[in-house]
Amino acid sequence: MGEGAEEGICAGRPTGEELSSVEPLGGRGKQGPAPKIFELSKTERECKPGLLVVEGKIKSFDKPWIILIDLGASGNYVRRATVEGSQKYAEAFVARESDKVTCPVATGTRVTIPQVPMDLDVKFLDFNSMERCLVLDLDARYDLILGMKWLQRRKPWIVWRLKTLGATRNAPGGALESHEPTSARKQKRFWR
Repeated sequence: MGEGAEEGICAGRPTGEELSSVEPLGGRGKQGPAPKIFELSKTERECKPGLLVVEGKIKSFDKPWIILIDLGASGNYVRRATVEGSQKYAEAFVARESDKVTCPVATGTRVTIPQVPMDLDVKFLDFNSMERCLVLDLDARYDLILGMKWLQRRKPWIVWRLKTLGATRNAPGGALESHEPTSARKQKRFWR
């Protein structure tokens, strides 16, 4: 990996902040236990409030994935640790191992990595699509980041005030039917 990889910087940190400690209970200046240092694991995920995070299924993978929909990401990215060991990753890695790409990350740092794209069959809510994703060393909070490429192709409706999202459906004549939820089930609030 290129410069910056050792610092643990990744596309999964939209603000570039470190998540190595938490404030004492009661906030600054009040009595409480000392800050705790912790490592995020695959089962202990913390998300910054205000981010659009959903759970989805990816064909050929058993467990549900945590997906960040990121307006600030230029492309779609998949976490290397999530796909390592899969047949799809092995095939993609062997085919493209010698190709390199320089990728800017959230903090502005640029990292050079092997260019390993993977086509993933992504399903969540009303969305079901094949997405090309670049394999990166993302932190443990997200398995997949869908960025502007996904947003431009899928054109979801997002109600920021209600913190909901859904697929936009067009009528057979090409006119927009509505920006209302496309299923009868109650839409969940996905922001954290």
